[in-house]
Amino acid sequence: MNAPAEFPTHRTELRLWLRLLTTANTIEAEIRRRLRDRFNTTLPRFDLMAQLERAPDGIQLGELSRRMMVSNGNVTGLVERLAQEELIDRQVSETDRRAVQVRLTAQGRAVFAEMARAHADWIAELVGALDTAEQEALSTQLSALKASVRPGGPTKPKPKRQGGTMRRQNAIAAPLAGFTPQHFGFAIEDGIATVTLDRPEKKNPLTFESYAELRDTFRALRFEESVTAVVITGAGGNFSSGGDVFEIIEPLTTMGAADLHAFTTMTGDLVKEMRACPQPVVAAVEGVCAGAGAIIAMASDLRVAGAGAKVAFLFNRVGLAGCDMGACAILPRIIGQGRASELLYTGRFMSAEEGERWGFFNRLVPAGEALGAARETARALVRGPAYANGLTKRMLHMEWAMGVDAAIDAEAMAQALCMKTQDFRRAFEAFAGKTKPVFEGN
Repeated sequence: MNAPAEFPTHRTELRLWLRLLTTANTIEAEIRRRLRDRFNTTLPRFDLMAQLERAPDGIQLGELSRRMMVSNGNVTGLVERLAQEELIDRQVSETDRRAVQVRLTAQGRAVFAEMARAHADWIAELVGALDTAEQEALSTQLSALKASVRPGGPTKPKPKRQGGTMRRQNAIAAPLAGFTPQHFGFAIEDGIATVTLDRPEKKNPLTFESYAELRDTFRALRFEESVTAVVITGAGGNFSSGGDVFEIIEPLTTMGAADLHAFTTMTGDLVKEMRACPQPVVAAVEGVCAGAGAIIAMASDLRVAGAGAKVAFLFNRVGLAGCDMGACAILPRIIGQGRASELLYTGRFMSAEEGERWGFFNRLVPAGEALGAARETARALVRGPAYANGLTKRMLHMEWAMGVDAAIDAEAMAQALCMKTQDFRRAFEAFAGKTKPVFEGN
């Protein structure tokens, strides 16, 4: 089936992205294999020792965690094992017993020096198909591409608004362990991040600030290795009533065109970030789920509803079009064009039972049990192959813009990448041994 002429397929860009992804993952997998085979070590251990090699006076654990962009728990585990092997030394600060300084021992420096020499030789070998001029030209092109795709890069100007609320702030970065947002609840436990919209006295409406903080949090989740699944829910028996009438809707009536576009861009960016993070997002919906709340549930990968929940895309009722935050693109793909048209034209509420029958909800449970059921679903995802699940999510979204032939080719590359993972081997070995595989996400 060929895509209509007016529907861009972006085949060249997608092919380039898949080649970049395949190349990077193939080189990383080969480096991991060689480190394991020759030095009986892992890439995270090598990376940690590399950070310490660049800091001969040592690094505090918190700073080491920030540089490696992993949780403090992950770093602490690596440090403990390396200390047992006498490759690193730990010292507790005399003035702050919570501060631990870590440095390489003499033995650790010698071991790392040998690994670093081998690592440099391997990289030279793996990119050796290109001569020096080709390598320099490719490096220049990749630098330009990297600059253009960074938030605020030259090809993506920032929307401006007085006060800066709607600007892309990038104030939140992984690791998210201990992160406490200002405008909603957030917790990480057993690989699951739970986002709780928490203004129960008003049925959890959104504000300019909560939109921006949600957007930046989901962006940070792209780089959070300790989180394998996300649950989003609301406090007090409701999911979310949408944009706050007096804190969003009233101010919008007095804004100029530039600020209005900055706002609609920001809200759309929240949906983009939810779709771009590799972790599957599970919405636990109770009570009212309306307007932007309905959009957040729609943008999630899976949805669980408590009996009595009701969903409405209310934009029509306040004089706006139903085409908000991707609704006209995403909702028909979930429940079908005709049913989506009805909800978007009328703004009426869809009951939980109707939503399950139409396919909007994956599961319907008794009232008050949606969060528990959503966490149960998230736990099942955590036990699964995290890398493969992330790739499944990516392909589900990418293939919207592909013809069938291009999608088949892209899936062939994606599946080949998964066949290089240790989880694939673990599954085979478990099957051969008649046991249940234990996936580790690599």
